[in-house]
Amino acid sequence: MKKAISIIALLFVFSFQSFTQATSSSNQIKIDNCKYKINDAHCHYVDFIQNTDGVNYLLKKMDTAGVDNIVLFGISVTKLWTDFDRERPIYYDDNDAPVYYYAFTDVILAEDIKALPKKQKDRIYPMICGFNPVDKNGLDHIKRMMEMYPDLWVGIGEVFFRHDDLTRMTYGRNPTANCVSMDPVYEYAAEKNLPVWIHSDMGDPISNEPVFLYEMEEAIKNHPDTKIVWCHIGDTRGVAIEGLPEITTRLLETYSNLTFDISWVVFEQIIAPQGKPDPEWVAIFEQFPTRFMVGSDKIGEFSNYIQTIRKYDVLFDVLTPETAKKLASENMFELLPKR
Repeated sequence: MKKAISIIALLFVFSFQSFTQATSSSNQIKIDNCKYKINDAHCHYVDFIQNTDGVNYLLKKMDTAGVDNIVLFGISVTKLWTDFDRERPIYYDDNDAPVYYYAFTDVILAEDIKALPKKQKDRIYPMICGFNPVDKNGLDHIKRMMEMYPDLWVGIGEVFFRHDDLTRMTYGRNPTANCVSMDPVYEYAAEKNLPVWIHSDMGDPISNEPVFLYEMEEAIKNHPDTKIVWCHIGDTRGVAIEGLPEITTRLLETYSNLTFDISWVVFEQIIAPQGKPDPEWVAIFEQFPTRFMVGSDKIGEFSNYIQTIRKYDVLFDVLTPETAKKLASENMFELLPKR
């Protein structure tokens, strides 16, 4: 009887090892056969309580996903854990507690990057975001970070302006892309050749009309020497902007300093609903092949990084090879300063 149990146990172990090896081999084949190398143009190193899985874990996930380089931000606000809440909120809309600006987010990012070997450090393109956009002292923070960590930063962002429920949860006056306190930031960015990544909702879920479009358009128009990336094409959860393809086309034809990224919900909502690329957007990408980028928009937790960043393959497959390569990897480097 004992001999029979031993044989069964050995068969189980052998079967499990064979399954594991086959699964590993299958995954490796999938990784090696990635058609498109990607540069991730939008990722947050920390979450809304400034926690992270760590830079080494992120780099491993990038390797597995076929991602060469990454634009990395902190998060400019952190979630308040109130004295009457027993459970700690992690995401900004976990409950109604407010968020507040958190300048140390930039230090967290900078210190972890500093500890990396040069080969890995060179794959990361970090940006400064830990300032209040309606505070005229914000530029001082940016300059301070530039002095404390010379030759590290490549841009500013992601700056949060209008951002669905996050807007009402943020302490203080709600910032807008055209607020006067941002003018010196835009000017400094142009002077130092630092592109600015911006989150600014174009509309609201009630009207579905681009009622806030003028805020971003004024910022873009008034600062033609500043390279601006409008994240998510101004889209957000629960909003379906009327005429967004036409608006996007007009803006790209009018402002040469404007680029869009198609990270976060915009991809699933309008670019490729149910995983099928919309022909109208495909035509826009082909018309403006140098003006769009892709990103994971992960926030400190990278366990499903591979699935998130490789979702764009369905889009790349229907684009011309030249356009696919530009969106996947080349356009990011056209914006970033050389280092």
